[in-house]
Amino acid sequence: MSASSMWNISEAGFPANDSPRQKLMFALKYAALAPTESGWQPWYFRLADTHLELLAKNSPAREEADPDRREFMIGCGSALQYLKLALKHFGCLGRVVLFPDLGQPALVARVHFGFCRERDAQEKLLFEAMTGSRATGSPLGGTPVTETMLSALSHAAAGERGWLDFVQSETSRQQVLKITLLGNHGWISFDRSRVRPAGAAAGGHASSWPLPLFAAGGRNMDSWNAGVEPVREPSVPAATLAVVKTKTDDKHGWLEAGQTMARTVLQAQALGLAWAFFDPVRRREAREGLRLGVGHKGFAQVILRFGPLTLNETVRAAAPATATATFR
Repeated sequence: MSASSMWNISEAGFPANDSPRQKLMFALKYAALAPTESGWQPWYFRLADTHLELLAKNSPAREEADPDRREFMIGCGSALQYLKLALKHFGCLGRVVLFPDLGQPALVARVHFGFCRERDAQEKLLFEAMTGSRATGSPLGGTPVTETMLSALSHAAAGERGWLDFVQSETSRQQVLKITLLGNHGWISFDRSRVRPAGAAAGGHASSWPLPLFAAGGRNMDSWNAGVEPVREPSVPAATLAVVKTKTDDKHGWLEAGQTMARTVLQAQALGLAWAFFDPVRRREAREGLRLGVGHKGFAQVILRFGPLTLNETVRAAAPATATATFR
């Protein structure tokens, strides 16, 4: 199934009068929209009559670069979040069991059909953002980042066990660059840009760098921010970075990171914010540097970039990608 057809999923097609199996299968269309840093979907599903199972794919070539299968788990977490939001929207999300069978290491989650309470306003907003059905007057990628938006991103992320630490000042951003680029060859490529689906052309608005945001509990405090004014060329749109962190650096933490990341980007899409994956943070040394240097201690798993896209990024964002609902 192509990306263009996936974006056109309509909730009106939900088989309300059919079997639980048919309802679960319908929800998989939304899971296939889940974003991953590589653009490759590291998951597949096994479908039964009253439940489905999320499994991580086997890819020896990719495991050479990711022997712990960390990025596999982050991607599976992203798909799991989309699946849960879809099932919750249609009132049929039951029990979710993570890593239910130690004898099957590829088995990430078992999601049961059930009957759940009516979705809240936040979940409805995130669901609508999956397919871009929420109206917005903002030009594609032209929405500047504000403190209110950062607060909304933090609130969305708080729906999972991970959290966001924002990097807003130029000094802080340069520190992140030093950590993430150390040992890398070449400069970071923003080739995973995502924007909320819309027909409008890219706008030419320049983003104003927001002031440091200190949310409840201080979880998104930028520890390098104090007293630093952003310095940039006026013609270059500024970006705010957000580091997705978790309490643990294991399969549970990686799965949490994927779910937190998915909720965050859905909130960004609902706000009309352009976003991109900034750096995959594959090296443990980089994750340790971000653990100690950005916000509250925690394991850095994903770095996201928010703000208006450059012209090149807008072109890349408009390019079609592949999205398939894989199940067995």
